[in-house]
Amino acid sequence: MLAYEEIKKNILANKYPFLDHQLLINEHSKEKEKLSFNFENYIIVGIGGSSQGSKAVSYILNEKRVYYFDHLNSKKVDQILNSLNMQETGFIFISKSGTTSEVLTLYDYINQFVDKNFDKTKNFLAITENNDAILHRFADHIGFQCIELNPNIGGRFSIFSHTSIIPISLFFDNYMDMFKGLDAAISEFLKDEFQADDLSPTKIAQKKYDLINEGRKIDIILLYGDELYELGNWMKQLYSESLGKTGFGYLPVISQMTQDQHSVLQLYLDGPKDKFFELYSANSQDSNNFIDLTLANHRQAMIKTLKNENIPIIRNSDYFVHDKKSIGFQLGYFFTVSILETLLLASLGGVDPFGQDAVEKQKNYLK
Repeated sequence: MLAYEEIKKNILANKYPFLDHQLLINEHSKEKEKLSFNFENYIIVGIGGSSQGSKAVSYILNEKRVYYFDHLNSKKVDQILNSLNMQETGFIFISKSGTTSEVLTLYDYINQFVDKNFDKTKNFLAITENNDAILHRFADHIGFQCIELNPNIGGRFSIFSHTSIIPISLFFDNYMDMFKGLDAAISEFLKDEFQADDLSPTKIAQKKYDLINEGRKIDIILLYGDELYELGNWMKQLYSESLGKTGFGYLPVISQMTQDQHSVLQLYLDGPKDKFFELYSANSQDSNNFIDLTLANHRQAMIKTLKNENIPIIRNSDYFVHDKKSIGFQLGYFFTVSILETLLLASLGGVDPFGQDAVEKQKNYLK
């Protein structure tokens, strides 16, 4: 497979800083050691890749102390701001460019909300590139902490960089295990030896490429367990922005189970034959809870149904979301193989996975 050889060669040549295990650990350790930022609650202000990685981990851990302003819903923003003690809340403003309009709008709004006794030098933190953009200038002018991003690591590929790892480190004690998952996945990829087909990015990418060429261009991502919802949104961005170019790509659809069985299952099974499926489940480790057992039963019924209908199942994976000793490794491994799969599929489809020129078209109309 030429795509595999290309990606392997690039990894060995350290052309992917977002997958460079030692580089990422060194960069993180350098900033983490000097970071003084401990609060009862945290508000992460960032859009897309600036927040989605840490948000996915936060949701899996059912973290209640972390809030995400990754939207422009003023009522939600007011509700959260009015419910928290501002003195005990740390605000993290994340923008790679330092010019993201939503982040700057929310920065101004929060800046006006806090009272004159609020210490921004203590409670504010920026994560951005070292440039002359507005967010970096705010940090310099006011004097709050600023962590500088590696300019060679883009948002949707930034799960192991400061963008995600710094926030995750504030609420997940075992977060360094994510780097172990990264290392293991890269090691297996270089050997092209994975424990199962649905863990092999090489085989998954080839399956998706073949299905796309057959006209199946909708990927239904079935999530069994609400904890995985934001993980689904992370996949949605990675796949869409990296692959949706020059007529290539597929549409990832996040489908929460079992809710969607009562709304769109009819279409999934008996509508146009333009879909393939991935299943992700929150494994409750042999729980005897009747709710967990019912959810697992529905998942098995879905698998049997899809197989009987000859509908392609690309992947069927479990995540031990309640085991904080293993989930860090599992997530690091999952994020890595998903990125590798995307790089491979981009190579197969002849597209550049790193640009997003079409997104810039909309920005030209912003006032």
